[in-house]
Amino acid sequence: MKFHYDVCGAEPIIRDIRVYNSGALTNGTAMASGPVATAENCGAAIVADPTTCKNIIGVLNEDVSVANALSVVATGVDFYAKIIINPMAVWLAEYSMLAADDTVTSTTTPKILTGTSVTDHERGWAYVTNEGSTSDGYGNLFQIGASGTTATITAATSFDDNMVATANGDTFIVMPAPYGADVAGYGIDLAADSNFLSGYAGTGAGAIIVLDNYITSASRPMEPLVCAKHSGYNYANEAPKFFADIMFPEHLLVNGGGPNARVID
Repeated sequence: MKFHYDVCGAEPIIRDIRVYNSGALTNGTAMASGPVATAENCGAAIVADPTTCKNIIGVLNEDVSVANALSVVATGVDFYAKIIINPMAVWLAEYSMLAADDTVTSTTTPKILTGTSVTDHERGWAYVTNEGSTSDGYGNLFQIGASGTTATITAATSFDDNMVATANGDTFIVMPAPYGADVAGYGIDLAADSNFLSGYAGTGAGAIIVLDNYITSASRPMEPLVCAKHSGYNYANEAPKFFADIMFPEHLLVNGGGPNARVID
């Protein structure tokens, strides 16, 4: 992910902060404060837990090698990395479409997708990826008009007519509606690679709020997803990517970093 803008109009605020990680770190990784009761983590930035996204310090603004990532508190060996710490920053993050971050569907109807996911998806978006065992419906995109259960989502009925048939084994991702949440008080997880957003193979309990969703491809400039323009079509020929503007409401400099229920039930 990368800095997109600040809702207060601020420029990126970059600080050198101690880091503690056993492997290399990648530019764009979300970083959090380590537990104060754990000696090595105390006072250092660690990789954020992708399923909670709490105690956020900011996002790395550089790559860090293995040799420069592991501070050691007992010997005073500290390694620093540049982190953008704006508490009101908006980050442009790409949705992961890897199989590990997808949901598998068990329906052959393109207007309905069934698979283990989180509930309350209305006005979110579903996209069939090419990671499944069949990928027959690869490229289908629709805005969600109904979310009947934790396993079934249905396309908005006025914009659902130009998709191809799906097959059992197709995989899909779900992009939540702006300013919405799945689990009460929360929103969406980061992927296992915390530089990306999960396509809802996760819990939906990550403290991330989505401000907008975008589509882009080699033939399409990045543009916000709009039902009347984008829903109900197959985009396989474009092989698009999807992004979201996100914020971390449990940023350490705003809410103290502890679990906090947003005003979304």
